[in-house]
Amino acid sequence: MGRLWKWIILVPIAVFAVWAAVHSYELEVGKESFARLGCASCHLSGGGPNLARILPQYDEKTVVDFIRDPEAVYKKLGRKPLNPGFGVMHQVKATDFQIDAMAKYLKTW
Repeated sequence: MGRLWKWIILVPIAVFAVWAAVHSYELEVGKESFARLGCASCHLSGGGPNLARILPQYDEKTVVDFIRDPEAVYKKLGRKPLNPGFGVMHQVKATDFQIDAMAKYLKTW
């Protein structure tokens, strides 16, 4: 019975450690992708909306969908651009993993 308790304790700790490492890696990929793709040049300079203020309005799926295909989200929400006073978002050339990672990273703001 003693060995069983050891596994009951160690397995959840190992699972959590793996999850934490993957999550940390995703956030790092998201941060790097945001910078590498030039997103910061608009969104942190005033050329695009301040994401820290607008992202709380949208769930992660909508953010992913918007990064992946802005035109589809414009159509779905019935407005273009989403934020008055700013230009339209262009389609980002990134992998699905990078887009998912960027959305996760942006939702931490």
